[in-house]
Amino acid sequence: MSRSSKPDLTRMLTLLEQERKALRAYDLDRLSRLAPRKEALLARLEAGIAPQDGAESLVHAVRDGARENAQLYQAAIQGLQDARSLITRCTAPPDDRTYSRDGARQVIDPPAGTVQRRA
Repeated sequence: MSRSSKPDLTRMLTLLEQERKALRAYDLDRLSRLAPRKEALLARLEAGIAPQDGAESLVHAVRDGARENAQLYQAAIQGLQDARSLITRCTAPPDDRTYSRDGARQVIDPPAGTVQRRA
């Protein structure tokens, strides 16, 4: 039975901190450079069945750091989706709306294929 080493856990904590800084700065290049290192280190940690004596606090710190980064990833994804939605709304052709006598909203764009005349 292999065990997770304290140096590997310490490296993972350092890597998670670097990832957190890159997420907060929205540095996608840095995130893509960190990903292979994180995957390799994660594979080493997963190969260790149980942490060494005295490494439990490091395991908890790594878990907490990973959770925080996961929340930052979710926030970044939500920000991208919000930006995409805003861009779509801003680039959509405006539709002129008004209200009818009964208060219902209606579009006043001319029908397609007609000539719009201006006075």
